[in-house]
Order: sequence, then C-alpha cells, then structure tokens
Amino acid sequence: MTEQPGIADTTPLNDLEEKLAQGGQPDASPVDVILSFLNSEVYVVSTEGIEGEDSQVEPLVLANADGDPVLAVFSHPSRVDEQYLAAAPNILGTQGAAIIANIGEELGMVINPGAAFGFEINPEGVANIRRDFKRADELPDGAPTDPSAN
Repeated sequence: MTEQPGIADTTPLNDLEEKLAQGGQPDASPVDVILSFLNSEVYVVSTEGIEGEDSQVEPLVLANADGDPVLAVFSHPSRVDEQYLAAAPNILGTQGAAIIANIGEELGMVINPGAAFGFEINPEGVANIRRDFKRADELPDGAPTDPSAN
C-alpha cells in the first residue's frame, strides 16, 4: 500500500497548493490564488455518492470560529482528514469555478480546513469572486480577463 501525504504534509501537491503556499509571501497575489482555485479540480466530501446526472450532493458544511457555516473544500483528496470522512465518506471532485457558481449566498467556504495550505472566505468574499471573476468564454469581446487590469 502506498502511503498518502497527510493533512500536515507541507509539500504542495498541485498548482493550487503552490499558490496557497505562496499566499503568505509579501509579493503574493490573491488574484493568482483565486484564479488557480477557479481553474483547479477541488474536492468536497459528501454523505452520498453520485448515482446519476440528477444526483443531489450534500457536501460537508462546517462551522467556523464564529459559528458561521462554511463549505469544506479540499485541494487534494489526501488533504481530507479522517474526521471529515467519518461524517461524509464520499470524496467528489469538481472545478473550483463550479463551487463558486453553486454555493449558496449565506455560505462561506474553507479550503483545506486544518491543513498547512488553506484559507477561509466569508459569504461576501464568495459573492465578490462570483461577481469579479468570469470565465473567458463569458467575457464580452475586448474585456480584460484579469480583474486587476481594470
């Protein structure tokens, strides 16, 4: 059996984790982190698996330090701690952009809860990302693709 990297492992496993690791640097760009998240495959844990196209997913929602609900999202399946798998044993992959597009307006998001690479976004931050970042095929002709270019 191959040993999987643990939740405390500080080696980035993909582009998103590399951007998250750089997030604490003085020259770090939050736009780079957001763009990487939107364009990366990320993972949620669910009590139910996907049975068909019309399947409803009930992803794990945690409470943050203030007691507010946050959707638990993971940058790699190995970042899912056993305690979360005990509550929701199915790991489901999707695009970060799909998470942002489908998350409720009252729900924040936490990336890699308890892991070395992660962060939390409140519902207002999620709404700002949804407003400010559009897929390239959704932009009007001539519009900049980078919101920092405005």
